[in-house]
Amino acid sequence: MGYIIKNTAALLTTKITDAARRKMSEGTFNISYFQIGDSEVCYDCINNQNLTETMIIEGEYNSKSLSPIPEKNQSNIKYPFYVDSDSPNTFGIPVKASYIDNIYNTAAPRGFFTTGSSGNYDRLIYSSGYTINPNWVTDINNVSSGNTLDLTYSVLNSSVNGQVNIGDFMFVYFNDDVQDIITNYPIFVYKVLGITGNTSGTTGTVNVQIDRQLPDFGANGFTGNGRVMFYPSGMTELYDSYTPEYYWNEDAINFESNCDVANTDVKIWNMNIPWTESPAGVFNTTHKGFIDYDSKKYVGTKEYLGYNSNTGQTDSDSVYYYNSFSEKINLSPSNQKAISIVHYTNQSIDNVYGEKFALQPFDSLFPNDTGQARNFKLHLPNLMWHKSKDGKIGETFYVDPPGYDSLNLFSVHYITSNVNNNMNQPGMRYYHLWDTNTNTNGYPNRVGKVWPDLKMITFDDDEIIAALSYKSNRNWTLPAPKLGLIVPNSFNGNAGSDNGLLSGTSESLWVTYRLNSDITNNLHCNYYTLISGTDPSCPPDTADVTFRLGNEFPFMIGENSTTTVSGFNANDLVILAQKVITGEKPTPDGWYEIDVTSQLSGTLDNGYLTPEGLTGTTILITKTAYDNAVSSGNKYRLNNYINLPQQGDTGTTLNFGGEYFFYGTIQTDIQASIYVMNYLCNLGSTQFFKSSNPTWNGSDDLYVNEIGLYDNEKNLMIITKVQSPEKRLGVQQYSIKLDF
Repeated sequence: MGYIIKNTAALLTTKITDAARRKMSEGTFNISYFQIGDSEVCYDCINNQNLTETMIIEGEYNSKSLSPIPEKNQSNIKYPFYVDSDSPNTFGIPVKASYIDNIYNTAAPRGFFTTGSSGNYDRLIYSSGYTINPNWVTDINNVSSGNTLDLTYSVLNSSVNGQVNIGDFMFVYFNDDVQDIITNYPIFVYKVLGITGNTSGTTGTVNVQIDRQLPDFGANGFTGNGRVMFYPSGMTELYDSYTPEYYWNEDAINFESNCDVANTDVKIWNMNIPWTESPAGVFNTTHKGFIDYDSKKYVGTKEYLGYNSNTGQTDSDSVYYYNSFSEKINLSPSNQKAISIVHYTNQSIDNVYGEKFALQPFDSLFPNDTGQARNFKLHLPNLMWHKSKDGKIGETFYVDPPGYDSLNLFSVHYITSNVNNNMNQPGMRYYHLWDTNTNTNGYPNRVGKVWPDLKMITFDDDEIIAALSYKSNRNWTLPAPKLGLIVPNSFNGNAGSDNGLLSGTSESLWVTYRLNSDITNNLHCNYYTLISGTDPSCPPDTADVTFRLGNEFPFMIGENSTTTVSGFNANDLVILAQKVITGEKPTPDGWYEIDVTSQLSGTLDNGYLTPEGLTGTTILITKTAYDNAVSSGNKYRLNNYINLPQQGDTGTTLNFGGEYFFYGTIQTDIQASIYVMNYLCNLGSTQFFKSSNPTWNGSDDLYVNEIGLYDNEKNLMIITKVQSPEKRLGVQQYSIKLDF
């Protein structure tokens, strides 16, 4: 390279040699000895020379090379010092003092949203690099079911006017305000199946055919515009490249004109939702089930992270959620229908998230320090979360939520293998992901896990997964009910059968529900709740089932009293139930519909369900009602509400598991662990005061300009050069460090 520049270089410059790299490749690298020397000092060349001004050549990797001749080179320490003046030995014994040094940095927030006027990440980004085309709106009053949508050009960003293609995604905000998403309104995702007109034009209208039925806002008197955002069908169409980018900006062939390192920044995170069973109401004989979902390639990750088989691993904590009465519901791995995997996968060469997420404990004395876990934030501005206490759209999730320090929510947990003990001690590290909405038990809600060493996030809350799914037709979540057992023919004095629905503990009932709407149909509640019968030795030996919902409908509205789309509404409550032998899981095609709206008749508002009516009424599921549903063949078929791809369909119809990007924003600090190989070369008060340098007269002061570290065969492993020759004085110590 050249000489060490004295006014900018470090006092010590250290390099590992070619010989050391070869030893590492062979697994025989070690450090056993050190030498110091003055090979570049000429004591008698110039009278009265200021030796500290001597220029020193940089140490090179090939200072010791074990390559064959002619590449072989040995430019070791030419003139080493003797350890003792009366001994020929020039090798000292270094002291190993290695240590770990952690460094922290803040990664740039990445995702589709940035800070709005409220200071939260609730403003949609619609600039180049994020969307194909944001310049279209639809008249909400003209949205009246069907699967085609008329769009009118309305400029939001004139510089982003890409051509929309079949297969692209169309996000419809049923409100035209995307500057700050603070109004509660539906946001649905469709796949483009056809286009009439030129979407890259700057005037006029286009008609878009989509994969399923639109809501019927026109018949309900809603007015105003809905903003339409188009996104590509895959990462490589906008966010990434098909092949890894070259290290150099030029074509890796001629980089002499510009040898800058490439630094493409992929601005978004990926998301995939693998299912290991089909959603309730999917009949695999007629419609494509989970084995045909695009996300099936990620089911191995679901198993690896402990979300599938019960016996493969042991978890130091459990996956759970709170129902609408703040009761904890544990979910076994085998009952985890799906997970949402949020990851950062692309072809960029940049390691923008370092080695791991930085998740250090919060320090109240230095609350703004980089590296603390409280700096990790995951924003979902479009989510209407049923646990929300303020009833405002958007939610931020934390691994260390502020305000809950006394609960010790930020604690490390591990997945350990029941097969391979080498994975354990302690296991695969994770932290729970929390909201900041307090239940009556004092705890917020856990919704998933953060894997700092994998740099991944998994949502395992079934309703968050439903809201993140493009196919679910809703960006709101529904609460989990509370089930109970009741003596038959004893509810509210109503006469009925003395035989209950569940007979003994051998029978169980799986329950969920649908809120049907005359505006739009969407996915049922994705929480499946289980209850088993009573012990037959404790009369009565049969029981009916009660169904209750707590006060967790902050985004539900009753009768439409305005012309602005707000939240969601419903006309009917339909119980979905499946009776099984205790211990069995429900099958997707084994659910039955039981319409219980009549039990809410006194609480309806002009035919619409109200939050007060839902939460103030106990619903009864009787044997008679269930048997009638079975005998009439009233099976729940999801395709009756959401258009599903049929078996053999080779088209581009969107299905569950078809997601590929995460429609949110992630903030995090990152951490790198620096493993410092440190050797102390101690020079005693009577040692290393004799040089082998022939220009030294034996009595003048000595100057050190190099230190070498050697293996047990005395091959030079590490060479360190001193910026300027340093006088040898008394007790001295050189600390030779290499970072890994």
